[in-house]
Amino acid sequence: MKAESIARVLPDCRWIGACLGRAQVALRHGRDADEVARELYESSPLTLTRSRETVEKLHTVDFTTLLEPRKKTGSAENPVTKLFPAAVTERQFLDELDRLREARRSIDYKDERFSGHTLVDFTIFENGLELPINVKNAGTRFENAAQLVGLEPNDCIPIPAYKAHDAVEKEHNLLYAVSVDYTLIRKIESHLLTQFNRDEAEVWRLLNEYSGTLIRDAEDKFIYSMVNKHWSDFSEHVALPVFRVISARKAIRILQKLPKRTPGIGLRAWGTGTSAEVNVHICVSSETKSWDEIHARVRSN
Repeated sequence: MKAESIARVLPDCRWIGACLGRAQVALRHGRDADEVARELYESSPLTLTRSRETVEKLHTVDFTTLLEPRKKTGSAENPVTKLFPAAVTERQFLDELDRLREARRSIDYKDERFSGHTLVDFTIFENGLELPINVKNAGTRFENAAQLVGLEPNDCIPIPAYKAHDAVEKEHNLLYAVSVDYTLIRKIESHLLTQFNRDEAEVWRLLNEYSGTLIRDAEDKFIYSMVNKHWSDFSEHVALPVFRVISARKAIRILQKLPKRTPGIGLRAWGTGTSAEVNVHICVSSETKSWDEIHARVRSN
């Protein structure tokens, strides 16, 4: 069942677990072992010799016994709290881009999320002009914001400082579009995950239990495909997002003028107060604009 679920849900995934699952299914269907080994070699990081040895094992053991268990080290290792909200938020922003394109027929956009470009998710373009956008979800309230950065928790969003610096150098006009939704994780757990069919639920369990080479490829393929497949039903349970916009250049100006907003730089013993990631903390009400305002400006000119 596990191998068949992997083969149906992740048919072209490069994760070693998916490659082994598909190889086991091929053997069960009577495929030649050497042929299966060569396919495993071509689709996975294994050498040809190692692929042949592995295929021999797959005759007698379940493919999951050859995988390394997943290490649970907090939210960074949990696709619910990290990857699903990002995929949902990006899907919500796609709807915003479609509405903008409908309002101004001369513009279009490129989806760059899977192009290897780490700074830009979408680029709006018209007559040689381009506007790159990075979409973010602020799904966890910074409860110590007042004490540590001087902002109220509900009026504070983080922008990673190193990413903003990189953007200023490489994407001068980059905008961050941030959706602030502290209920999104709960909605994903109570609505989206419950819509999985038997195969999808099995693959979700395997992704949470096992790791291995190129596991992120499996996570991305699974999570984005599930969001797209179940979007029609799931979107009914999610309120329309309120995207707030700030440029990377403005985020860096805030870092320079108000170092306390970036405690990794301006606060002693930062590591004892919160996570070690260095973020510029932005005041939502006074330092960002609504996406509706950006939409109106692009639509009119």
